[in-house]
Amino acid sequence: MLETLKKIWNKISGFFSRLFEKDLFIKLGSFLAAIIIWFCISVSVYPTMDKVIYNVPVEIALDGTYAESNGYQPISQSAETVTVYLTGDRGEVGNLTADELVAVASADNVMYAMEYKLPIKIQCSTGKKFEVTKTEPEVLNVSFDRLITKSVPVKPMISGIHAAEGYVMDDFEQIAVVPNTVEITGPAEIIETVSEAAAIISEDTSLTNTVDIKTTSLRLYSGSKIISDEENKITFDKSDFTVHIPVYKQIVLTPDVRIVNAPSNFDIEAFKSKLEYSVSEIVVAASQESANDRTSIDIGTIDMREVDIGSEFIFYTDDFLTSEGYIDWHDIGSVKITCPSEGLVRRPIHITNSYIQLINAPSQYDFEIITSGFTPIFVGPEESIEKLSYMDIIAQIDMLTSFDMEEGYNKLPVTFNISSYDDIWCIGSDGILSPKATIKATLKK
Repeated sequence: MLETLKKIWNKISGFFSRLFEKDLFIKLGSFLAAIIIWFCISVSVYPTMDKVIYNVPVEIALDGTYAESNGYQPISQSAETVTVYLTGDRGEVGNLTADELVAVASADNVMYAMEYKLPIKIQCSTGKKFEVTKTEPEVLNVSFDRLITKSVPVKPMISGIHAAEGYVMDDFEQIAVVPNTVEITGPAEIIETVSEAAAIISEDTSLTNTVDIKTTSLRLYSGSKIISDEENKITFDKSDFTVHIPVYKQIVLTPDVRIVNAPSNFDIEAFKSKLEYSVSEIVVAASQESANDRTSIDIGTIDMREVDIGSEFIFYTDDFLTSEGYIDWHDIGSVKITCPSEGLVRRPIHITNSYIQLINAPSQYDFEIITSGFTPIFVGPEESIEKLSYMDIIAQIDMLTSFDMEEGYNKLPVTFNISSYDDIWCIGSDGILSPKATIKATLKK
């Protein structure tokens, strides 16, 4: 056969050589004809050919398998494409491309969560016929595991961010992540250990105002241990997170208290100067909206009718700071005020009803005080209390504010003032802070 082909080729070559000697056009035409003739001879003599196709995509067939019905999914594989060596009819495989082929790795034998060597079968989407002589790799190493989905909280991690001098920020309670949960999907043995995720802010900056910083960096934790996902076995249902970081101005305030129901000429400032505060200053964090130049803060009210020797009053920061929009930065919780006790004494003095004055009384009524009298208790310095007499005490009932303009018996509050002293106050009568007198009102005829 080879000897015959050589003779044919020699005759063709000799023929075209003679033509080339005659004319260039004839030479070119002869050359093309030779190629065509050679192609026809090659096809007729060599109808099959070998071919190598690179980068054929790999698919893992799970449909209808035990793995699919029991939730096992491929979490890693040794290759994404294969190289296919094949042979076939020249007309079939001559122009065959990787886009027409797919390497199918069958999961029929997958029964447990482990690594398997799956056989590879080559399929052609265009129906061309050929024979696969080899694939590289010959098998596909695939790890299977049961995939589960779990929702975990997302916490902020902002180690590089800090407040500028004179400002503060809450590292825990006020800093928020939006969204604050994420659903993670991956191998059960990994996902079941995840306790939370952290939205990572890698910036290193100094803040003077509240900011919102976006991030796509998420880190998973099992307690304090970082869970590595180098092989991308875990997927997330969200990728974008916003970390809200409130920044406050730091203010130092002096606590102050209001005094009420003191005698009209009582020296309130002198009394306040003797009060003892559990803290001399309160450090607060104020938002940009509520920050101002104030130096003190009203923490509450002391009613002089409740002040005995050495009385203590407690005021909670939640009550007087929250209303101002402030945060108790040092978490003191409360301020205790202790009233003076040194040199003070208590003294009860009886006041009969004849010494009780009715002021602002309506002229169309006659009034009769039925209550016989009161025994108010007065507190003050010993030297002042010793001199105090019932003649210094003014007992009054203000009819304008307490009388309801009806005949009959009325119980109306009595107040006690000390006109001659500015350091004595009254703490009620017979244990009652606001004693009341029974008054009979009769409409004049």
